[in-house]
Amino acid sequence: MSTLMKWLVMLVLWLLFALLAFKTCVHECCTGCCEAEQTTIATPPAAPEEVQRYPIDFQWDDATAFTNEGFEALRTRLVNEMGDNDKLIITGRYFASEKSPDPNFATMGLARAAKVRDLLAAYIDPARMELADLRLDDREGVQKGYFESVDLEWQAADAKEASEVVELDNKVVIRFPYNSAVKDADPEVDEYLNKLALRLSQTTERVNITGHTDNRGDDADNMKLSERRAKFIRDILVRKGVATDRLVLDWKGESDPTSTNETEEGRHNNRRVELQILSGN
Repeated sequence: MSTLMKWLVMLVLWLLFALLAFKTCVHECCTGCCEAEQTTIATPPAAPEEVQRYPIDFQWDDATAFTNEGFEALRTRLVNEMGDNDKLIITGRYFASEKSPDPNFATMGLARAAKVRDLLAAYIDPARMELADLRLDDREGVQKGYFESVDLEWQAADAKEASEVVELDNKVVIRFPYNSAVKDADPEVDEYLNKLALRLSQTTERVNITGHTDNRGDDADNMKLSERRAKFIRDILVRKGVATDRLVLDWKGESDPTSTNETEEGRHNNRRVELQILSGN
């Protein structure tokens, strides 16, 4: 083979090698660029959901009271609203499945109320604070996070006990004065019963009406008193045009307290009629 032919063969081999090397380099570079680009435009992780907090809040099955933004303003308002002989009612709410963490307190609600009393003790005389509790029906979603679970209300020393309407998660409670099955004239109660009667006239819903008492007095007498309370509310609704077959009556005497019977405020909470709206047929 001549010298010229050898050089031509070598040149062709070199060109083939260079072309193969170029393709390999281009492939690796492009692959790296694509991976880099994919990494750059990847979707960032979702931001954690913000947890809602309250001036005073609690966690499930725990009596610890946590203070947050707004607590100082709440404390200042309570001090400014304090009358000469007023009493601060601290009502700790709790769910039926929560057990008291302290043998000194009958319920989780009272344990929570005591924690709040301790938070306020440097600003309000503890002798002017009374603990109460209120049981709520269990519901999903409260086992995680934080929730409000205390009510704070000043009560005048000469305040007369009266009926009242309290809206809870899935029911409405009408409370009664001691040993009474007949509520006094009360615009709040009357307004609620008017709205309920109007609602029932526009739907096929029914209402479960259950009477309750505190634990003072004879068991049999309390059962009769709770029956009279339930029938009293039923009769008001009937006079407002609600058919009796839309109203389901029940009474339990003193057997199902939502609050402790060891305090006057707790007994007041237990003297009640509960109204729960049921779906229509």
